[in-house]
Amino acid sequence: MSSGIPIGPAYAEATLPEQVLLSMNEGYHDLAISYASAKLKDGRSPSFLSVLRPDLLEGFAHAWKNLENLPATGLDGTDGYKHEYFARHALLAAQGDPASIETLPKLATTIGQLSLAMELVLDNKDAITEWHSNRSYLQYLGTFDPQHIGHRIAVQSTLNTAGGSSSALVHVMGRHPRKPQFHSPYEQRYEDSEERFIKTTLLDTTRVTQVDIPGGVGLASRGLGQMKLLADSAGDPELRWTIGSDKLMLDAAAVRAERATDKSIERLLEPRMHMYAVRRQTDDPSKLVEDADYLRDRFDTTITLVEELPYDCAPASSTLVRQLRSNGMPAEADHMEYYELPR
Repeated sequence: MSSGIPIGPAYAEATLPEQVLLSMNEGYHDLAISYASAKLKDGRSPSFLSVLRPDLLEGFAHAWKNLENLPATGLDGTDGYKHEYFARHALLAAQGDPASIETLPKLATTIGQLSLAMELVLDNKDAITEWHSNRSYLQYLGTFDPQHIGHRIAVQSTLNTAGGSSSALVHVMGRHPRKPQFHSPYEQRYEDSEERFIKTTLLDTTRVTQVDIPGGVGLASRGLGQMKLLADSAGDPELRWTIGSDKLMLDAAAVRAERATDKSIERLLEPRMHMYAVRRQTDDPSKLVEDADYLRDRFDTTITLVEELPYDCAPASSTLVRQLRSNGMPAEADHMEYYELPR
């Protein structure tokens, strides 16, 4: 078992959460342990542990178990909604359910809770490896400013299309190339979005993990470094990217007009890329099929079209939620933002 941290160009350019994953992939655990401990001290969860491939998770569990002078804390979590969800999944995890065992870290808010989760990891290694085997991780990146029903429906629809051996790996934009600023800071958008993905009745909590790795910064500032790091850490041989069909059609139009960005071309040419394009209710299905076929033929990109599951409000967007509120229509905004969430 290694200790310390690696040194290299990618590590130097990475944000702290990315450095944690980079170091773990190289067999180093010190940074991951200090990072997880700091999050627990603040009552936040080390969510990255819930998406790690089994060998990385087991390595962390051994390192955590061997810590000296680990503070003795109980299983009661900090005040908040996660305590209820942790207790619920801890019961299933104690019976050896691998999906619930891997869910516990993103719900843990104390040293004691994470220690219990890591003990269960070591006691159920074979079951976890089997559950994780050939699992696909659909990366979904959003501003979530604010998160609304359209975001949750997009994840639900893509998981439905990808099948039961798929999970969603969600992360929040820290910086956006076309938006100079967000209406809410990253920390608020992250926490609000995480709570909604856990509480939603549309999604299985064991299949959706929002990781505290901001998009648009660090390794995501250029190239596909962040996407590859997340896929490699989760053990997925493909780069599964969930996008709205509007993004796919914009890329197709830009390629046709020979004004596509280098980053868009790099994504389309990447042999590991697998795009899942969710067709919104207002999109022309024939146009989407035509554009998907064009990009497949031009770049040999794997593209799966996803039919958006229905919901009973206007096509949702963060901008529309804010407009409804500014126009004195809070009920309509609440319906679009909090639809199906227990409040």
